[in-house]
Amino acid sequence: QYRTIVRNSDKVTKNIFTLPEHIQAKEDEGGKNYYNHLFINDETGAAKIRLNGWEEAVIEEEAQRPDFVCWLRNPAGSWGLCVPYEINNETKPAYPDFLIVRQESEGGYVIDILEPHMPSLADNLGKAKGFAKYAAEEIRIGRFELIRMEKDSAGKERPKRLDMCKGAVRQKVLNVINNDELTHIFAEEGYFRNV
Repeated sequence: QYRTIVRNSDKVTKNIFTLPEHIQAKEDEGGKNYYNHLFINDETGAAKIRLNGWEEAVIEEEAQRPDFVCWLRNPAGSWGLCVPYEINNETKPAYPDFLIVRQESEGGYVIDILEPHMPSLADNLGKAKGFAKYAAEEIRIGRFELIRMEKDSAGKERPKRLDMCKGAVRQKVLNVINNDELTHIFAEEGYFRNV
């Protein structure tokens, strides 16, 4: 009940992320069945989710990792993970698209936060800085990646990743003042995952 009250307040705050014990996930009309989603339909054994091309490419790459366990579509509002960011001197909520669960070698699990995001959107710079701040404060996450689709050296359009959990990357992002500088950081520090 406390979490519901906090979510409904005017002030945007980051939250301690905990999964609900029970979930009634909606099935997306025209969605694809995903059998590696954290929450699935009891009858079908799948989650029916509609992703855009960028999002689908990110999930496909993540599922190929040897340590991949499952993924979660982070819902906006309700119980989803909220990361505050600033835009036009106002604090807004960001709900990164995906949480990825990976198996650690010691037998535990690590959670990654992934946000495929178009660089042309007005909130691009604000979200990047908000993600960098969150990554600096939340040491329990594995990766916090802002992702763009770009062509790799072979000319194939693929997810290019900028990991806010890396101190040098995070510091550069926190110091940028416009989207052109952020694009330059992507060119210098962004990477394509080996598949």
